[in-house]
Amino acid sequence: MDTSHRTRTERWAGLALMLGGFLMAAAWVIFINVHGPTSFNQDGAFLGKGMFFWGVMTSAPPSLLIALGLILLYPQLVPPGVRLVRAAFIITLIGLTVTAITDLVLGAMGPPFLMPLLGFGLILLGVGNRHNPWMQGIRRTIVLLIGTLLLIAFASFLIPLEFFDRYGGYRYFGVAAYFLPGLNWAWFGLGLWREKWMEG
Repeated sequence: MDTSHRTRTERWAGLALMLGGFLMAAAWVIFINVHGPTSFNQDGAFLGKGMFFWGVMTSAPPSLLIALGLILLYPQLVPPGVRLVRAAFIITLIGLTVTAITDLVLGAMGPPFLMPLLGFGLILLGVGNRHNPWMQGIRRTIVLLIGTLLLIAFASFLIPLEFFDRYGGYRYFGVAAYFLPGLNWAWFGLGLWREKWMEG
């Protein structure tokens, strides 16, 4: 791949990750306000749309944009001959795309059954790329952090409902599952986009 083509590809990847991340974080803020912080739906609305619409917007379009960004970054994320990283990349894409398609079909944000798979895939992607120069520093840290947040979020989802609702657990689940991961994806994408924009 020539340098100019790689620069353009990484720029588009950065834009996809940035948009997906910002959309995920912003849509979650709207969703939790129309749904409420417990398992009980408060039937609120924003711009005439209820929690089902904003649940889909929190999950499906952002996940597909993030998946697109990662696919565009495949040559940088998956060094030749590193099977662990290739497997981690596939696991990550499955976690993103299957969740997104399921939520689109349901017309709502479904249970986070694939969240541990996605979290595990991202952690493996970060660990497997420890010798990859492209993935050093903040990029690798962000990927590992997002994976860890997703595992924490899924663990919180397993808390008994009575305790979960007493403390508004849905809000904290979403911060770990969508808001902070979204901001971190956006940070990853923004840094990449700005770097490649400066390169022309």
